Amino acid sequence: MPKFSIIIPVRKINDYLKESIQKIKELDYKDFEVWIITDESESFYFEDERFKIISSGSGNPAEKRNIAAKISNGKILAFLDDDAYPKKDWLTVADILFTDPKVYALAGPTITPQNAALLERLADKILESPFIVGPTMFRFKPSDRGRIIDDSPSVNLLVRKDAFLSVGGFMTDYWPGEDTKLCLDLVRKFGGGFPYNPRLVVYHHRRELLIPHLKQISRYGRQRGQFAKIFPETSRRFHYFVPSLFLLGLLLGPAVCFLIPVLWRVFFSVTAIYLLLLFYEFIKNCLEERSLLAGYYVAVGIVLTHIVYGINFIVGYIKKPELQLKKFDTQTGNYVEG
Repeated sequence: MPKFSIIIPVRKINDYLKESIQKIKELDYKDFEVWIITDESESFYFEDERFKIISSGSGNPAEKRNIAAKISNGKILAFLDDDAYPKKDWLTVADILFTDPKVYALAGPTITPQNAALLERLADKILESPFIVGPTMFRFKPSDRGRIIDDSPSVNLLVRKDAFLSVGGFMTDYWPGEDTKLCLDLVRKFGGGFPYNPRLVVYHHRRELLIPHLKQISRYGRQRGQFAKIFPETSRRFHYFVPSLFLLGLLLGPAVCFLIPVLWRVFFSVTAIYLLLLFYEFIKNCLEERSLLAGYYVAVGIVLTHIVYGINFIVGYIKKPELQLKKFDTQTGNYVEG
């Protein structure tokens, strides 16, 4: 019986998944199996008996992961996205950490691959900026230390199978966000968080700037807004509200300041600080990429990310988001939107 069951939901076998399959074969830990769950029945020559492919209909990623988890043979479920692949020592690091019987789950950072295209790298610069992600920056850029967390994306999440099944697996009413609910259920069940380890690395392709990135951000904003309403333990945190509060401040601030003139100083001070931070990001990325255009893209991307997330957070808080799966090219399997 293998120790790890790697589970990858996907609509159709695509170029990113083919890359992931090859990288998984190169893992230095060999005691694992891989379950790939597609919409429709497909055949693929893996050249490795540890890889298995099953179809589930057009279910969402949570449903697919639950199906694979139930039929898997491993003691530990290692969740991965189709557009991601693990560092060579991923399971070796996890195996050591899971020797502690109190550890029911693990998570690590997701890093942009070195061979990523420019617009994908620039999207990553936005995601790993503290100006955007605040205290959750460690998800996108390895922290210099471990920590105990209570929420992590399923692109790099490992859970003991018995713990996973004990909470009923992923909630299937939401996507994205099913991973946040699973983590919350586990934290409630075991009375505390689980370790994040910076050595537990997965490489994750980003949505390119600008449109694909902003479409993804809109989904995240709506889902986090809804979760802030119904799951306050891990989602009703101040930093999730900041983009919406800042946007409302810009829109309503002048009217309020006309009524209470003393607030003009606060309004202009906050705006000036924002512009200074934005200018810093512009210069920083110009120098790193040796391109004025790159700095401009990141600066514009930061502003639009704040606006899009802020608006959609409010929308999601007011109304439950509709579950819509990503569209894909039926010939190549590659996704055609963010």
